[in-house]
Amino acid sequence: MIRMVTPKPWKRYLVIPCAAFAAAALHPATGWAESPMQSRAAQSTLTDAQKQQLFEVRRRWELSSVDQQKALLAAKQRCIQSAKTIDAFRVCKQEQRQGKRELFREARAAMTAERQRLGLPPRPERRRFQKKGRSNWNGPEFS
Repeated sequence: MIRMVTPKPWKRYLVIPCAAFAAAALHPATGWAESPMQSRAAQSTLTDAQKQQLFEVRRRWELSSVDQQKALLAAKQRCIQSAKTIDAFRVCKQEQRQGKRELFREARAAMTAERQRLGLPPRPERRRFQKKGRSNWNGPEFS
């Protein structure tokens, strides 16, 4: 007599989603099975002249933002020196982070405008993954 093995009732519900996930992960049209290097190579189809123009814009922006960066560092130093509690120290760090983010946004806007002027598509947004471990770490705790 041939005996057929049947999965336990709760395992039956896992078969279809697992098979669907495996098929989707291996399907080349979705991009999951593609190498990150292949997708980056496809994006970097700039001519040498375009690369040079983007470099010139980036260099000009970096040179013009040096004074802003110095001002941010001076403000950070003053804030940390005047901080008397850990909460005040954290506020200093938060303000510094916000200033850096704003500078980054300005740089990205300048580069996006230049890419648009050259007729290039804007760079895709970076996907942010939640870091494991000390993702919100602000230094050692003083309690």
